[in-house]
Amino acid sequence: MRKAKEKSTRPWWGSVLILLAASAVLGGGFWLYHQSLEQAVYSTTLSFMQQIADHDHLNIVNQIDSKKEYLQALLSRIEATRNSQIEDVVYSLGVEAQATSFDTLYLVTADGEVYDSSFLKTSLQSMPWARAFLESDSSFVTRYDEAGRERWGEFLVYGVHAAAPISCGGKEVSGAVGLVPIAEIADQMRLESFDGQGAAIVMQRSGDIITASRQYSMTANNFLAPLSKAQFKNGGSLEACRRAVEQGESLFVEYTLNGGSYYALFQSLDHHDGNDWYLVVRVSTQVTADQVKALVSRSIPFFLVLGGLVLAIAYFIYHSVNSVKVAQASRQAQAIFLANMSHEIRTPLNGIVGLQYLMRHHLDDREKLEEYLTKAEVSASYLQSVITDVLDMSKIESGQLELYRSEMDLSKLIEEVRILLENQTEQKGLCFSIDCRELTEPFVWGDPLRLKQILTNLLGNAVKFTPEGGSVTLTVRQTPSDGVAQTTFQVADTGCGMSQDFLERIWLPFEQERRIASQNGTGLGTTLSKTLVEKMGGSISVESQPGKGTVFTFSIPFPMAAPPGEAGASSEPEETAETLAGKRALVVEDNEINRMIVVSILEGRGCELTEACDGQEALAAFENSPPGHFDLILMDIQMPVMDGYEATRRIRALPRPDAAAVPIIAMTANAFREDIERALAAGMNDVVTKPLDMKLLLQKIERVRDREDES
Repeated sequence: MRKAKEKSTRPWWGSVLILLAASAVLGGGFWLYHQSLEQAVYSTTLSFMQQIADHDHLNIVNQIDSKKEYLQALLSRIEATRNSQIEDVVYSLGVEAQATSFDTLYLVTADGEVYDSSFLKTSLQSMPWARAFLESDSSFVTRYDEAGRERWGEFLVYGVHAAAPISCGGKEVSGAVGLVPIAEIADQMRLESFDGQGAAIVMQRSGDIITASRQYSMTANNFLAPLSKAQFKNGGSLEACRRAVEQGESLFVEYTLNGGSYYALFQSLDHHDGNDWYLVVRVSTQVTADQVKALVSRSIPFFLVLGGLVLAIAYFIYHSVNSVKVAQASRQAQAIFLANMSHEIRTPLNGIVGLQYLMRHHLDDREKLEEYLTKAEVSASYLQSVITDVLDMSKIESGQLELYRSEMDLSKLIEEVRILLENQTEQKGLCFSIDCRELTEPFVWGDPLRLKQILTNLLGNAVKFTPEGGSVTLTVRQTPSDGVAQTTFQVADTGCGMSQDFLERIWLPFEQERRIASQNGTGLGTTLSKTLVEKMGGSISVESQPGKGTVFTFSIPFPMAAPPGEAGASSEPEETAETLAGKRALVVEDNEINRMIVVSILEGRGCELTEACDGQEALAAFENSPPGHFDLILMDIQMPVMDGYEATRRIRALPRPDAAAVPIIAMTANAFREDIERALAAGMNDVVTKPLDMKLLLQKIERVRDREDES
């Protein structure tokens, strides 16, 4: 058999969709932000590299020009002192070298001799820079490494030619050459703006390094050679670098080498003297990564706030849309509810009205009258059950449904249920059986009223939907353990059964599967039963197949109670006409018809009646009566002027001996347990609910009188 499962009604998927949508929006926005941030930092880094290259380029050119200009000025001063001897000029040359950044100064004569600032004379051909001097037209600059015993180091050699030979003591000076430590240029290329992660390299077009800033670790004397192992990005290549250098063009590349990633900017240092130097500015890509990381970390609070706003807006939109859907569903449910209630209330009411009409036309036919009265009682009982179900459902939805635990005898409760259902099953020709052989602990703690409500709801449905000749069975089993009797009730029938589609909706309020024309009911019975079972700490399930029947099973853990003693047993008082004969009662009821009914019934039993329309009249009637005059007060609750609660409290507070002793029984349409407790707290002895069960009313009157007699 197929088993119904309760579907969760929580809109968890809506929250998931909101979270996914917000995450998608934030993720997409963050990705776009990150991409734009990387691009902006990349562009800024490239711009800084270009600015630094321009700055270093200008510094290097200025140094070259200044050194050449100094050498030109030196030649001009020698020319100005044309009559000086060569020895005097060389002496002043030594003084000049000590006063400037030149390490050594040389004078080159037309006959191939070289005089230096150290007063040494050598031949031009023995100088390492001789070729550069001879091949240049006006000036030159080149690198020179010296590793002699007396002097070693890295130098730049600057040389200039005199416009015309300068006569000096019989010698003709044709040019001047100066050595400058290469570190002087390197000191100008520190790239401090990149926190030491950048380097500047001056190289020849062949790639041979002339000098580099201190941040560059020169593992090779050629800058381009190691790039053969590099992996270039964005279409770059070593061939493109060589081609740009050979053609004197600027170039920007990105590559990875030996685990590091770099940007490199190539810029030609071609000057008016035609040197073939190139300036390379190399920066680690970690610079941009660090910048992006720093900016992203600063942006995280903004994105968190933005995420909160996106979630709030998404939730607001979802909540607004959902509220509209809920409102529409509520209106639809309200319409369905009103239609159901209209049908369910009007059906028995129509029966009662129609039976009253028939009774008026058969007043002389006692047999017909009894038949009509019996049917009217059935319709009235059904109408009362409809109203009770609706009120209970209202209590559940407002969270006010309470359970009231007391000691109860399950055997006795089941017997009462059997008596209630026996007449219905006999009339329909059904086989009704109860199996309580495994009911081992009948005395337990629980709410007998609500348990009986569950059983009568489920058994009533079984009887309603089982055709003539079918069977309805109630089976009760128990498993006692540690003072708790786990009690399982099973209601089975051989009726029409239910479809799988309806089993998915069976626990929802007002849901009905209309399979037969004679069906009636509110569709609240199963909902109420499930709610009550769960409030008792139990569980309920249903199995059904169309045409084969239905089985409801619910299990509740009842704390076990001690069996009552034999002395505690008492029998219900029998209803006798002599019970109220000669008694005086005060009937307080604002509804004239209800008051007339109660007065007529009590007068028929020999009771003397005093009537009051509200609590104020009741209080006055009691105050104006002699002590002990009234034997009983029947008090309505909701009345104009003064309600029953207030009237009872004032009667109890009167300074007369019978005020505290006179029995007061409430008559109220408020059937909830808290209403009953409020009536008892106001000083009433007992409560009967409307519509009045006259047999029950007479029994309660008798019980109250018996308690008064015992006291």
